[in-house]
Amino acid sequence: MTHKKKMGETIKRLLSHNVRLYRETSGYSQEELAEMAGISPPFLGAIERGEKWPSPETLAGIAAGLKVNPYDLFKPEHIVSSNVHGLTEKMLQDIQATVNQTIRAINISLPRFGSGD
Repeated sequence: MTHKKKMGETIKRLLSHNVRLYRETSGYSQEELAEMAGISPPFLGAIERGEKWPSPETLAGIAAGLKVNPYDLFKPEHIVSSNVHGLTEKMLQDIQATVNQTIRAINISLPRFGSGD
């Protein structure tokens, strides 16, 4: 195998692995991400298996659906795993903030019991 062919396979493997990793971490099904990217679920599955190569427009649609930059989909696995960890931490912080806001809103709207009223 030539060096050029080997590099091409590495790039394809990075893309397929990273699309699946970001999709699963984001909690999207293939159907949901495919719809956001404007492609069919079977085509997305083929991209994730490394069987098909997306056009630049499709790549941009996938990245937009995943809320990442297109170049993030080509980063080595250890860097992507770090990015995914950061995204997961951010999502957890957002969830915690939403829960806290909801609890505060409920506490404000509930009458105080036992206050002599």
